[in-house]
Amino acid sequence: MNGNKLYNQFIKSLFILFALIIITPIFFGFIGFFLPSFGYFPVLDKYDFNLSYFIISFEMPGILKSISLSFFTGFCSTILALFFSQLILSYFFNTKTYNYLKYFISPFLALPHITMAVGIIFLFSPSGLFFRLISPWLTGFERPPNFFIIPDEYGFFLILGLVLKEIPFFILISLSALEQLPTTKIFKIGKTLQHSCFSIWAMIIFPLIYKKIRLVIFIVIAFSASVIDMSLLLAPSTPSTLSIRALKAYQSAEFDSIFIASNLALIQLLVIIVLMVCWVFLEKIVQQKHFFLITLNFLSRKKSFFKNILYFTSLTLFSFLILGIACAFLWSIGQNWYFPQFFPGSLSIDNILVFFKQNKDIVFVSIYISLIVSLLSLLIIVIWVELTEVLNFKQFYFEWFFFLPLFIPEISFLIGLQSFLIIFNFNSFFIPLIVTELLYIMPYSFIILAPALREVKKDYIKVGSSLGKSRFERLIYIKVPLIIPSIFTAFAIGMIVSLSLYTPVYFIGAGRITTLTVEALNLALSNSRQDLGVATVFQVLIPILILLIVAYFNRKLTKWSF
Repeated sequence: MNGNKLYNQFIKSLFILFALIIITPIFFGFIGFFLPSFGYFPVLDKYDFNLSYFIISFEMPGILKSISLSFFTGFCSTILALFFSQLILSYFFNTKTYNYLKYFISPFLALPHITMAVGIIFLFSPSGLFFRLISPWLTGFERPPNFFIIPDEYGFFLILGLVLKEIPFFILISLSALEQLPTTKIFKIGKTLQHSCFSIWAMIIFPLIYKKIRLVIFIVIAFSASVIDMSLLLAPSTPSTLSIRALKAYQSAEFDSIFIASNLALIQLLVIIVLMVCWVFLEKIVQQKHFFLITLNFLSRKKSFFKNILYFTSLTLFSFLILGIACAFLWSIGQNWYFPQFFPGSLSIDNILVFFKQNKDIVFVSIYISLIVSLLSLLIIVIWVELTEVLNFKQFYFEWFFFLPLFIPEISFLIGLQSFLIIFNFNSFFIPLIVTELLYIMPYSFIILAPALREVKKDYIKVGSSLGKSRFERLIYIKVPLIIPSIFTAFAIGMIVSLSLYTPVYFIGAGRITTLTVEALNLALSNSRQDLGVATVFQVLIPILILLIVAYFNRKLTKWSF
């Protein structure tokens, strides 16, 4: 009995310690920007709480436009990406293509946000592919026109970039939700009631999908309204979005820069909270009976022309994504590609070889960090789920803290975390970067692994127990083989998300650690087209290669049966 009590106390202590290890960086990441925004920062001998930095922030030129721009881009990109993703799904549902849609979309999900931004630049800039297509025969331009298209004043290209990135994401999570629903049966019932495919999807199927992906939508809202890497390339600069204003304040050499940046980061968080409240208000409007009747009338079968226009727009947006990647590939191997030539004068892989030779350390560091972070994330989630099982927890509502870093704007959270890390005066930036990236990878690993582990049939565990196997042996020899596909999926997603992270590397790496995403952004800001094309190709190929390797081993290791 005493041995069991000691064991239970040890497990409870281990669980509490584990929870504290996970929660502590999140907590200090929050107070690290919250307290300085009110003027409290003991590291700089500031102990007075006041609202002076709010006054300074709101007296900045163009600050209201920055706030409205963040709100506008976050809201519009989310609702448009959600809308067009459902249009694409409704168009392909009940077709042969639908069965392969998941495999076709997955590689696009693996692409970093900055890849989308680079693709848009290659397509829409004055020297981009679209201007080359109509020059000089239509425009008369023999040289790139001397005017700015990207970035635009209202953030439309930023919205376009976010929409292109989020459409594949919403399609994939919607496909996962559809697997849990009797979609085919619902579709047939709708058809018997004389409804079109479009109206069946909009009025019956989508509300069911929405209930299952609602949490993910709020995560997308928080990210879209505070994105940094895409905003640096596509958002207007006079003034820019709120996150970029906070970043520039943080980069300033003035003594008060950390307080102003923290205050702007807090305002950014408040903007996202308001944005989420507005989204909930919009949900209430959509749920009203009158809105349902108006929408049902609008989606009647007689409006096929309007529906065809929407389908065409959705597919056009998707084609922009593919064209942008193709254009980056052409720039990576193109030689003597002068305006207004539509294709390069010659092709060569010399650019790729030279870039890899000069930047192989950056490529390997990017892969190395993502590998470590993904493996640690898997280990942490498995241990966490096992601890909750040993302690027989039935309520998992407290696990929401895993998702906090995704709801807090990156700029806010990382300014706070950086302020906290100053206290420790780390000699190496590698360990803090690994810990920080873990906070962003663990939510994805948790979503994939936790349900898989908890859904393992108890009968298999009972058989293992009856054979005298310990808990560790039951985990290794029973649970892990059963969830191998989920483990490989979580591992691949973890690596891909880590490879795409820019802001954590910028803040925590502090210039001492550079990854491929940081290098790509630097090249984009320097207008080095060929090197940027090569970096973009690496950003495309590495995630796809990870997916292919994981798919291969997944198939090899799951060729067994009970």
